[in-house]
Amino acid sequence: MTIEIINHTDAQTRIENFSKSRYVDNTYMELEWQKVWKETWLLAGLESDVQQPGCFFVFDLGREQILLTRTNQNIIQGFYNVCQHRGNLLVTEEHGKASAFRCAYHAWTYDIDGELKIVPYEERFLNGVPCKDLSLRKVHTDTWNGFVFVNLAESPQPLLEFLGPLAEHLTPYSFHKMVLTEDQTVQLDCNWKAVVDNFSELYHVDFLHPQHKRMVDCCNDTVHLFPNGHTGLAVPGSTVSPRFPIPEMPTDIQTMQLRSLDLDPEDFQGRVVEVRRAIQLQKRAIGRSRGMDYSAFNDDQLSDVWQYNIFPNSILSFTPEHCWLLRPRPHPTDASKCLFDKISLEMYADPKLAESAEEIRGPGHRQTRKTSAYLPDDYQRPKRDIFHYDAVIKGEKTMTDTIDQDVELLSGVQRGMQSSGFNQVYLNEDEMRVQHFHNRMNELIN
Repeated sequence: MTIEIINHTDAQTRIENFSKSRYVDNTYMELEWQKVWKETWLLAGLESDVQQPGCFFVFDLGREQILLTRTNQNIIQGFYNVCQHRGNLLVTEEHGKASAFRCAYHAWTYDIDGELKIVPYEERFLNGVPCKDLSLRKVHTDTWNGFVFVNLAESPQPLLEFLGPLAEHLTPYSFHKMVLTEDQTVQLDCNWKAVVDNFSELYHVDFLHPQHKRMVDCCNDTVHLFPNGHTGLAVPGSTVSPRFPIPEMPTDIQTMQLRSLDLDPEDFQGRVVEVRRAIQLQKRAIGRSRGMDYSAFNDDQLSDVWQYNIFPNSILSFTPEHCWLLRPRPHPTDASKCLFDKISLEMYADPKLAESAEEIRGPGHRQTRKTSAYLPDDYQRPKRDIFHYDAVIKGEKTMTDTIDQDVELLSGVQRGMQSSGFNQVYLNEDEMRVQHFHNRMNELIN
C-alpha cells in the first residue's frame, strides 16, 4: 500500500485507538447530529432527478427530511420538508414532478419556489397570514459533477472548498453523464459508521471477498488522504492478486473483460499479468468506435477501480464506465441501526462518438448490455427497492456478491461492540482511511 497525503499535516495520519462508545452510545449520536450532520455538506441525491422545474426528490436523513426541487428560476433548492402551519410533513413521495406542493392536512399550498400561495379560509386568521414569512425554510444547496449536496448550517463553507483537492482528482470522471440503473436501500442492524469503516479498508478483502483475487490487486493499492476527512483509493484492476499463485490462463473475470473488448483470452496463456496493460491499450484503441471517450483518463484509470469517500457518509466506487454511490444514513433514534443506499450509475455510449451503430452493437459491446450500448428510448427511472438485510440472507435480494459480503457481518460487529468484552477499536496501517475518517469525527465533535 502507498499512502499519499494531500494538502494537510502528517499529524492527521496518526494511528490512535478509540472507544466503542461512538458506535453504541445515543449521547454520542446526539453529538454527531449537532456537530456533523447539521454542519457538514451532505450528498443528498442525483441532479438527474431534478432536471426540469417542478421535479423533486426527498432526502431522508435521521430526524430530518429535505425536499429538493428545481425552481422556476431553474436552480436546485433544498427546503425543510415541513408545512409551516402545523408542522405536517409536506411531501410524502420519494421523487416526482409537481406544479405546487400541497399539504394533505389543511391544504396550505406552496409553489415550487417554496412560497406560500394558498391558505384556505385565510380570513379566519385574525392576525392575518404573512405568506412571505411563512414560506418553506431553505437549506444551503449546491451541485458537483451530477450530485446534489445540502448543508443545514447557517453559514457553511462553499462546497468546492469543502471538497478541496478531491474534486480535482476526480475531474476525468463524468458522473453527471451517467444514468441511474438501480436504486436500492437496505435496512441494517448496525451503526452507520460501521458501514463507512468497512468501505475504508482492504484488510478484509482476502478473507471476505474470495472472488477479488481473480480481478484486482489489493496489495499494490494507493491511498489518498485529503483535508476534511475525505479519502481515496486506487486499486489495480483487470489483474490478479499476487498473494495467490498466478494462474496459467486468464481468470473467468479477465476472460469476460477481454472478450468484451474483442481480445482473445487464449493469447494470454502464461501471460495473465499482462492482461491489465492489454485492456488499457485496447480501450484506448477502440473507445471512440464504441461511443466511449477515454481521452481525459490516464492508462491506469482505464483498468483500475477507484473508491473515494466523501466525508461523512458518501462512498463512490467507480470506473470510467460505472459508479456505485454507497451511502449509509443514520437512524433517527437508534445508534445500532442505519439505512444503506446503493445507487448504481452507468455510462451509456455516445452515438456522436461512434463511427457506426453496427460497431457499437457488435459482438464486442460491454457485457452489461443485453442488446445495445445506447440508452434505451423507453428508459424510465428505476423505482427505489427498500428491504431489510434478512432478505439478502434468504436469497430474495442482492446488491451484488461483493456488497452482500461487505455488509453481511455488520450486525455481528454491532452486537460485538455492545459486549462488555470489547472496549476499543485497534487499527493497523492498512486501516489508515478508517483512522483518517475518525480523526475528522474527533475534530468536529471534541
